Amino acid sequence: MPAYCDLSLQFLRTDLYDGFVTDFDAALERAGLAFWAGYWNAEGCTREEIAAWNQGKLTADFQLGCTEHCTHDYKQTLYRFAPYSHVRGFWMNRNPEEEVFTYFILFLEREVLMEEDGICFQRERVEELLELAGRLWQFSPVRSIQTGLELSGGPVGLGALRAGEPPCAEAFAIVEPGCLIGPYRAVELTEGRPGRLLLEERHLIGPAVQGRLF
Repeated sequence: MPAYCDLSLQFLRTDLYDGFVTDFDAALERAGLAFWAGYWNAEGCTREEIAAWNQGKLTADFQLGCTEHCTHDYKQTLYRFAPYSHVRGFWMNRNPEEEVFTYFILFLEREVLMEEDGICFQRERVEELLELAGRLWQFSPVRSIQTGLELSGGPVGLGALRAGEPPCAEAFAIVEPGCLIGPYRAVELTEGRPGRLLLEERHLIGPAVQGRLF
């Protein structure tokens, strides 16, 4: 299995409502992620069928048990998003904290990173993901957007962020106003929904990232 880079979007269970997944799918479409197909146990499913299934699972506060078959889990989606060859999205409930659920959007690491010493992102790819993240940030239930790699260890919980722990930002993160900056360069977002963009510039190669999100 190839290694993946991810955007992870965190939500509070208190913000869940009927029709949430359908509204989120529309936000993904507006941001540029075009539905392509169901994935894994959702091959042949429509976007509407996947949304209905996942809405039911989130409403029931479902989390796959250790002995349950994977067909009971949340259904996954493939998207078209040039120039990436494989873009996949899926839900994880009670992750990374009990009252939080997360949507992961995966990209192939080899299409985002460069072959250099250490972790090095191509700035052009980061600009594309920044623009995608900025558009998704306008979906108001999103509480943080973090970036990770295969071995990053997963996103930081919202409770931990609000308590002062820095997010997982291998390339960047977007957090609510008031969250601590940590070791990152911060850009206050003033267009559209307020937020704080955190950039991990040590991992970037190429011309300076401008923080252009819209």
